[in-house]
Amino acid sequence: MSRNMDLYKDCAHIKRSRPKEVIDEALNKKIAEDYRTLPTFEKTSFEIMHIKHYSLENNELLRCRWIQYKRHIEERVFAPFAFYDIRDLHFYNAAIRFMPSVSTFRLEHRMKLKPGPGVDQKGQMPIPQELLMKRGISQKDQPKNKINKLTAKKGMADLRRRK
Repeated sequence: MSRNMDLYKDCAHIKRSRPKEVIDEALNKKIAEDYRTLPTFEKTSFEIMHIKHYSLENNELLRCRWIQYKRHIEERVFAPFAFYDIRDLHFYNAAIRFMPSVSTFRLEHRMKLKPGPGVDQKGQMPIPQELLMKRGISQKDQPKNKINKLTAKKGMADLRRRK
């Protein structure tokens, strides 16, 4: 947090201001055009007040910090997101602590075999023999002396005629 404050030290002389709660005729007319229910006036006036307050045109502190952010964008260190898991919270010394190093659910896949061919640091990996094998009998391996049912019926009919 202090590192971020160092980026914005040029804006330290500007004090944070509160939004101005001003309701004028233009605002009343705008809200009256869209008026359907009672809470709409409160909600719309609150939203418009904050939209005006947090715009770069009206808010001097926000404008100064935006300029400083753009000026120091090259110096920022971008780190990957760290998504914490609920399983990393442990009860230790009568308190709940965040200790990801103690968690046992993390899996390591470094030494696991991968199915199928691939490429490693030495080049193309060979295809395992198990992946080349097929289950059952292929069309080529089936015996060719099997007779189709239709041809068998025709052959029996021809035998009966000859007798």
